[in-house]
Amino acid sequence: MLPVAVAAQATHARGEFNFAIEPEPGFVERVDVPVQWDPAAPGHDEPRWRYWWYDAQSDRRGGADHQYVEHVFEPRATSLLGEAGRFQVSFNPDYQTLAFHRVELRRDGRWVDRLVPERISLARRERGFEQDLADGLVSALVVLDDVRVGDVVRVSYSVRGSNPVLAGQVSDWSQLGWRNPVLGNRLRVLYDPGTLPAVHREHTDAEAVVTRRDDGVEVVVSSAAAAAVLDEGDYPAWHQPFPQVQVAAARSWADVVAWALPLYPEPPPLPADLESRLREWARIRSPLERLTAVARAVQDEVRYFGVEMGENTHRPSAPGVTWERRFGDCKDKSYLLVTLLRRLDIHAEPALASIGRGRAVAGFVPSASDFDHVIVRVRLGREVRWVDPTQTYRGGAAGDADLSSYGMVLPLVAGSAAMVEVAAPTVAPGGVHVTERYMPAADAGQVTLEIATVYSGDSADAMRRGAATERREERGQRYADYYRKRLGELDQVVLPVVLDDRDGNRITVTETYLLKDALQAEGAARAMDTYAESLDSPSRLPSVMQRRGPLAASQRGRYRHDIEFHIPEGWSARFGKERDAQAVDGLEYSREVDVLDGVAAVRYQLDVAGRDVAPGEVRTHVGGLRKVRDGLSARLRFQPPAAQAAAGRRQRLEALLKDTVKK
Repeated sequence: MLPVAVAAQATHARGEFNFAIEPEPGFVERVDVPVQWDPAAPGHDEPRWRYWWYDAQSDRRGGADHQYVEHVFEPRATSLLGEAGRFQVSFNPDYQTLAFHRVELRRDGRWVDRLVPERISLARRERGFEQDLADGLVSALVVLDDVRVGDVVRVSYSVRGSNPVLAGQVSDWSQLGWRNPVLGNRLRVLYDPGTLPAVHREHTDAEAVVTRRDDGVEVVVSSAAAAAVLDEGDYPAWHQPFPQVQVAAARSWADVVAWALPLYPEPPPLPADLESRLREWARIRSPLERLTAVARAVQDEVRYFGVEMGENTHRPSAPGVTWERRFGDCKDKSYLLVTLLRRLDIHAEPALASIGRGRAVAGFVPSASDFDHVIVRVRLGREVRWVDPTQTYRGGAAGDADLSSYGMVLPLVAGSAAMVEVAAPTVAPGGVHVTERYMPAADAGQVTLEIATVYSGDSADAMRRGAATERREERGQRYADYYRKRLGELDQVVLPVVLDDRDGNRITVTETYLLKDALQAEGAARAMDTYAESLDSPSRLPSVMQRRGPLAASQRGRYRHDIEFHIPEGWSARFGKERDAQAVDGLEYSREVDVLDGVAAVRYQLDVAGRDVAPGEVRTHVGGLRKVRDGLSARLRFQPPAAQAAAGRRQRLEALLKDTVKK
């Protein structure tokens, strides 16, 4: 292998942003890429990607925060060449600089320099803007010409600097396994002399090698010959399938609290209109009702939008500023809510949470960078209520929403030194209850369908948010089209009517249709297909059925679906009483069929406990879901009177003869 010259240091501007091309930083220890893939290693005959080497090195000494990364990968299929020929790096120019060191390609055993500055572009892409987030990141896009199957591409770069608001509360993470086989991985971190490092590992037994040197402390975690990891999906937030490692300076949760508390100081005076609202809320005698009124104001009147640039990633805006501009992110809205509640003599404090990893964060090395969300803990006497100010259009009392999926959070209160669990609320879980009532004419030529759907709890909240962004006519069209797909041609008698009991957190939707051909001929009988739609989502099967990992729970609640068919006089049902019931851990299901007083009824009920399913229980749980889904559709058969049946046969015969004559 011939040595490759690395370009001398130079800075290249792209508008207001720039990047550098320079040799690897002095702290970096490079590893030669093997000439051949080890035939004994996984991936020798891999048809898609092979990762030859992934190296992440960080110099945390003296607050340098210099991070170096080297990727070496090989496309093994023509369809992947487009992806292989472009590489993207993101950085924040407010406090970081980007430098490229190598862009090379190995073909026929020789490395060729492909580092062409003119082929590198910079742009502020704001990838989260559609999710109401502006993070200030700039993306550098590297484009390589003439990449072929079997080429080995090497890209190395470094990013210098970290967010100053973190004040060193950072950690280094690295995956040691991927969706494709990898020949070698390494994470190497350098700390100041005397630093005590801490390591958190997931799905790997790779040991951390700690070396104390004259110039600092070195931590290295590496692995070799890792097979591709199957990502089964549908995991709980606390689980991810990849072997990975976190390295950070040892600290406690109390240290994180001590870092965060100054970010939420005693706020400056509030705007006059907000002071007026405070006087109104103070007249509400019930603390819970007072809490609910304030929480709804912050949730609904202050829209979610995060300008997370520079220190704004972790330092909230002043409550008065958030109120006046009527937008803010999770920390802005939490700070505002806490400030208002404290003014109303309600004990509240912000709490750091991780939506991305849920309860797993409690096992991480404590660091400010472990968290991506902020909620509010409220204490009314001995009762604890959790409120997420970013969740809009909530019904019921504040704190009734189930935030237990956040798992473990870190309350920001002086003296706090441990994560605490977010327990599910004690209120009964919500759900959905649908009643479909079919009322045919005497000859069953047309059928009036009346539908009443009651949403409660979290389901009502979701329905309320959807209704707020959809015109009534659009909703009517969408609902009617759903039943046309199921039941054929119909007329919508009236647009759906939505009644919202927000305090009780119940939404009732009523619909009325006139069905033209709901009943189909089946010999001398008539039949109609039904489907228990309200049980469809909570009984959804995972995308991967044979699993090694846990399965995320369906939404907690009770889901009911009642189908009633009013049998015309002289008709009879061609089915009798049935009952099916089953229970597996976390699920209870029943289906009852009965005919009573001229009404044929099929009644479904599914109770979901909302518990994640452990790997050893997945097979039984999925089996239960399949049995539920097997019973969601039903064909109801009815026998019309003999004369009507004969007339129907005659009409069908005449139609058949007409068709024959035409042919």
